[in-house]
Amino acid sequence: MGLMTTIRNDGADSFVRRPPSDMRFFLVHGNDEGLIHERAKSLVGAVLAGDLDPLRLTRMEGDALAREPGRLADEAYSVSMFGGHRALWIDAGSRDLASQLEPLFERPPQDCTLILEAGSLRKGAALRTMFEQSGASASIECYPDERRALMTVIDSEARDAGLQVTNEAREYLVTLLGSDRLTSRGEVSKLMMYARGSAKVEASDVEAIVADAAPSGLDALIDQSMLGNTAEVEKVAARYFSDGGDAGYLLMRLVSRVILLHHVRLEMEQGKSFDMALGQFVRLPPSGRVALAKQAERWTAAALSKRLPAIQAVVARARRQSGLAEVIATRALWALASGARAGRG
Repeated sequence: MGLMTTIRNDGADSFVRRPPSDMRFFLVHGNDEGLIHERAKSLVGAVLAGDLDPLRLTRMEGDALAREPGRLADEAYSVSMFGGHRALWIDAGSRDLASQLEPLFERPPQDCTLILEAGSLRKGAALRTMFEQSGASASIECYPDERRALMTVIDSEARDAGLQVTNEAREYLVTLLGSDRLTSRGEVSKLMMYARGSAKVEASDVEAIVADAAPSGLDALIDQSMLGNTAEVEKVAARYFSDGGDAGYLLMRLVSRVILLHHVRLEMEQGKSFDMALGQFVRLPPSGRVALAKQAERWTAAALSKRLPAIQAVVARARRQSGLAEVIATRALWALASGARAGRG
């Protein structure tokens, strides 16, 4: 095999579906957390040929490996009780595991593949350099979806659901989706479930589901948070969860809202009116426009940009600690409301 370096963002999806069979180390990194997780999951599935038997797949956390430096090598070189190839799926978090990986790179395990999820790594970072300069490894970029990649997500979900998407619906959907892959796929999947039983997905379906033309308790909860109504956030959150609301979906919608507001504010700060700025990204019913206009008055583009990474980190934490997801989501909404109320938006 020739020297493998970086797998660029636009070629990463096809690579993770069919990785080289003799490659033992994969680093999945970037600033799109949802896409990092999705591509790591795809790699695991490809390495294990879809067999996610717990005896063949081991999940590990960077913090735990930092406390037990020898554990990574022990796991990598151990032999499966029933034979067959194994995979270690590692969430490195903020930990630099380069020193623990060095001996493994010098003597790669025969029957085990390591897949590491990491955050944004600058060029020249020790961990990234290690993966880019070894012939037994790949460094896989994960950056926000561009238009073509979003189209691929839409078409893939439609094909799996046995549906066709009209050109008008596809174009409308692309304007509504955010930059995070996990959020985007969740929205598209929800749309396909709604349209199941129909021959095609129409623009009206997108309006009803992804654009959420009908007001909901979830919308009200996000509105209260973005407007700084701290007293209402906990009350509305308790009602939302008691009615069976899902914390993961709530957080995904919160990310989408912050991204949309950020886009709108950037246009407004270039001199455009709210209506003109909003029209470039989404069509909303009157009630939705009024609520969003108030939020656009309260927040600046800079403040929204500053808070987005923290919200995305909350999404990841809620996914890892599902038992605490409702508490994590409520605290995140309250923190946003506190910032808006204090005038820091």
